[in-house]
Amino acid sequence: MRRIFQKELDMILHWNLTLVGGFLGTYAILLHAGNFGSAQTGNVMEMAAALTGKNFAEVGIRFLAFLIFGSAIVISYLLTNFTKLDMRKLVLWVDAAGLTVTAMMPEGMSAVVSLYPIFFCSAFQWGSYSGASGYNSASIFTTNNFKQSLLAWTQFVLTKDPEFRRKGIMYTMTVLSFFVGACIGCVSVYTYGAYGAFIGFVPLIVARLFMYIGKIPVENGTPEETEEEAKEALEEANLLENDQKL
Repeated sequence: MRRIFQKELDMILHWNLTLVGGFLGTYAILLHAGNFGSAQTGNVMEMAAALTGKNFAEVGIRFLAFLIFGSAIVISYLLTNFTKLDMRKLVLWVDAAGLTVTAMMPEGMSAVVSLYPIFFCSAFQWGSYSGASGYNSASIFTTNNFKQSLLAWTQFVLTKDPEFRRKGIMYTMTVLSFFVGACIGCVSVYTYGAYGAFIGFVPLIVARLFMYIGKIPVENGTPEETEEEAKEALEEANLLENDQKL
């Protein structure tokens, strides 16, 4: 059982952090005037509206949010490629810090300004949890995951290729994880208000436990199992390469 868990740990962690992504999304929307802190599409459109409406103060606030989100992506990339930090563990701390700071923001502050910590931590999470088992998949928003799940199941129906079934399961579970996290975020806000942010610590702690369990040694597999694992690793690498070309 532990061997199976360790084999699928990458995917399990991705689903776990996608749940956190859903939580961050609804927590931001419900408490910050409908602003979604895990993407820039809405922010850019609101910035355009503010600019054409000559509300330059709002333009500045939203442009800073734009820069904060972008800086988190760059910082995540640099730390991943130029340090030996365990980024998947670091993300848990960054998310926890982002939720804590957001919950402690004073009342009456601009909805966008008080959302700055979530702009940062969600983008930082995206930099480290952007795929699993050879599939590209964002953990902080869900549109492309929904698209990929539909395409995978369509391809499976047409070809009966089991790889498309695995892909369909991966993306479908990612969409469901995001939705479950969004529901948890709603309940947390409705129950505890701004302090509902601390409910988000629960999936972060669970993710850390998964990492710990994943590193517990298991008995060496048979030569056949080792060969099969190597074959699957190669297939996952090929899948990732193909996804990146799309």
